[in-house]
Amino acid sequence: MKSSITKAKKAQIITFDFSTSLIVFLLFIAVFIGLFLLSQGIEKKQEFELEYVFANLENNLQYNATQNRDFFRDYRVNEEKLNSFASAITSTGSIDEYVVGTIGAAHGIGLDAAAYDVCLYLTDNNNQLISLGGATALGMVKSGSCASVIASVASTDPCSSYKQTISIFKPVLFDEGSPTNNNRIVQMNLVICKK
Repeated sequence: MKSSITKAKKAQIITFDFSTSLIVFLLFIAVFIGLFLLSQGIEKKQEFELEYVFANLENNLQYNATQNRDFFRDYRVNEEKLNSFASAITSTGSIDEYVVGTIGAAHGIGLDAAAYDVCLYLTDNNNQLISLGGATALGMVKSGSCASVIASVASTDPCSSYKQTISIFKPVLFDEGSPTNNNRIVQMNLVICKK
């Protein structure tokens, strides 16, 4: 009878050990899968921000129409409004610190200024920089203004001291103000430096 009691205690101990091990294993698997899914969600958020960067720029600029600085609309860049916008940007430095309207959320190109620095510039078919109100590029990076970094050497990466460089470009019609002028297709470039 004594041996049957010790066998029962051993069986309970083995069952308890097995149950505890199984619970710890399942918790470990749940934490691992949770962390994996969380990291995937963060990456998708970043891709979403970058995918809509031109739409954010166009939407935010509509709040600036009263100041004649809504230069980008329907794949068209208005030279006069671009120069007005460029003169305002050069006084503030960063595209994302420049508030384009009375709505606090409508600023810059819609990226978080604490997480990104941005350079905006236009190039023609010969890969020549187009003047933006006297500057060749708008925005600020750690090493100075985007204009000085991009103009110094065309192949220089303005985001060399950042975690990641992302370049986005879009062909647009450069509207020089009247039908007699040479309106032309140019490339709008955004270089986004992730801090």
